[in-house]
Amino acid sequence: MKTLPCKTVIGGTASGEAMVTRQPINFTASMCKVPNMLPSKRAEVRDMHHELFKQTVGGKVLVFPSCIGSTHTGLVLLDLVSQKRGPAALVVQHNDSLLISGVVLSEVWFGENIPVVEYHGDDLFEQIGNGDRVTVDGNAGEIRID
Repeated sequence: MKTLPCKTVIGGTASGEAMVTRQPINFTASMCKVPNMLPSKRAEVRDMHHELFKQTVGGKVLVFPSCIGSTHTGLVLLDLVSQKRGPAALVVQHNDSLLISGVVLSEVWFGENIPVVEYHGDDLFEQIGNGDRVTVDGNAGEIRID
């Protein structure tokens, strides 16, 4: 098992399969397409220019460099959580307030916690691979890879 130190953005602990991308994610462009209106497709990345196209983020530990997009980003994450289709945890290299706004509101309004941590190392994408079993411990400031 590998353990990586990280900066806690939102505490909590969650585990899941890693879904890794080196591309920033535009949650609005990815999750607000007509097919996302279907319950079975709600958490599916629908941005055909993104390497995660047609993959589902629900229950995964999403590992990515940053988010891009508008103030709607947080609402997209909030909607996913309210539908029980949100990611298990977020590991991001460069966090911003737009990204975590929906995560904070999901905890306040729905009692659903999604740990969010920052890992600034350039080796993030060498340390965590797609399909790895990952535990994000925002309380301890650790990412554990089995």
